[in-house]
Amino acid sequence: MRWSAGCGFCVPAGGHTLGVGHCRSFESRLQESDPSPGLAFGAELEAACAATELTDLVALPNDLTNFVFDNQYYIDARNGRGLFTIDAELVLDSRTADIQQTFANDQQAFFDTFTTAFVKMTSRGVLTGNEGQIRQNCHFVNT
Repeated sequence: MRWSAGCGFCVPAGGHTLGVGHCRSFESRLQESDPSPGLAFGAELEAACAATELTDLVALPNDLTNFVFDNQYYIDARNGRGLFTIDAELVLDSRTADIQQTFANDQQAFFDTFTTAFVKMTSRGVLTGNEGQIRQNCHFVNT
């Protein structure tokens, strides 16, 4: 299978099929005057996050099957239920829309492509010892 250059963004994003997102991670999408493109369930997110004062105490599922590694992430994003901005961008961007659609329709295509990409990603330039760090907050270098 051959993919366009946009696939570089589409495959790793599939990792969002596992886990949750904290309100603070997508608060900018909720505070925009115009609804974010591809955010069909903004009102639900606003209600879930309203009482939290946007702390990291409330976590919402990345997709409808957030404890199962499957292609639900792509299905949800296609249906406007992507939690993060990148979810909507994959659907709307002409470089990734076809790939996103393929993965939404064909779970095995996602599995095959993700496997190859994950092996490549994890075997390149791995930092060990004092060369790298496990971040306490993924958005900031530890101080």
